[in-house]
Amino acid sequence: MLNSLFINHQDQKEALAIERRRRFEEARKQRIFNARRRVIGVDTDALGYQVQEKKELEQSEAEQRRKLAEEMRRQEHVLLLKQREQRQERIRLENEINRFRASNQQPEQSRDFDLFDPNGLKKSLPARLGDDDPRLTVSGAQKFDGEDLEERHRRKVQIEQQRSWLEQQIREKRQAEIDRRAAETFLEDALMSREARLHQLASQEQYARGKIQGAVNEFNRRLMDEQERQRTRRMREEQEDNLAEIYNNLTSDMLTENPDVAKSSFGPNRVITAQYKGMSPEDIERVRRTQEQQLEELKRKRQEEANTRESWDQLAIDFDRAVTMKERELTRRRHALAEQIRHENLQLSMDQQRKLDHLDKVVYQNRPTQAYFDQFNTCSR
Repeated sequence: MLNSLFINHQDQKEALAIERRRRFEEARKQRIFNARRRVIGVDTDALGYQVQEKKELEQSEAEQRRKLAEEMRRQEHVLLLKQREQRQERIRLENEINRFRASNQQPEQSRDFDLFDPNGLKKSLPARLGDDDPRLTVSGAQKFDGEDLEERHRRKVQIEQQRSWLEQQIREKRQAEIDRRAAETFLEDALMSREARLHQLASQEQYARGKIQGAVNEFNRRLMDEQERQRTRRMREEQEDNLAEIYNNLTSDMLTENPDVAKSSFGPNRVITAQYKGMSPEDIERVRRTQEQQLEELKRKRQEEANTRESWDQLAIDFDRAVTMKERELTRRRHALAEQIRHENLQLSMDQQRKLDHLDKVVYQNRPTQAYFDQFNTCSR
């Protein structure tokens, strides 16, 4: 009976779950397959509901976090109090233990203290107190033949000697300190006397510099007077030299234009350019005849250049004519080649069209129907 009730309850739960999924799927189809709603707008009511749910969820989470933080603070406070109590209890126990150890567990009270006593060697007798010590047996290996029996006296003498050396070193250090202080005092006195001497020398140097400066100023004044006299004398001599030069230039062959001074000793047709004053009438006539000859030569060269230009112009015209004929021939060949390419392209187009017709009419006969496309987009998944 119980099993049958349990089974009926499970069946009802599964049926309700299936029905709930079916309703959810129908609602999803209405949202997804509605192109206008999917593309243009969204479900504002659903979004508002989601936003409200998100705010409520955030508020509940914030409240939980606040409660959790308060609980954590309370637990931390309790934990701190507990830790403080435990620390105080631990300190109290440690103090009790230390007091018990100090009063009842001293090292000297232990049974085996003599085994690890740090002052055991200090408290024990040495292995040999002297040569007449009754403990010096053969098996103790403390006394041998050939020992230094005067060791104590020798050590005492050495100690006295070291003490005398130390006293001597102390006296020497004291004497050295006295000498050092005396040297410092002597050095300070020497420095003070040196400073005084430097001040005296500085005053003497300043006085000597004043004397030297006065002598230099006097020498400069005399030198300036001498320079002024020399400048006046040079100006007077320069004026006299200028007047003499003016007179010599006025009476020279250059200003008088003497043609004989321009003749050179290297030949009758050569002149001295620095003293040449111009050409004679015979020279001018000779230059004019030379210019006329040059003019005739220039006219002849210009006629030859004109003839040469006419030849080049005729050659350029012939070259242009040949180029034009060549361009016409190339144009005819391009037209023929373009016609041939057009004919080949037309033939290729016809061949391609025949292949397409063959594919459409022979090869691609099994075309999909509307039923093939209707099987898609039937659910929202």
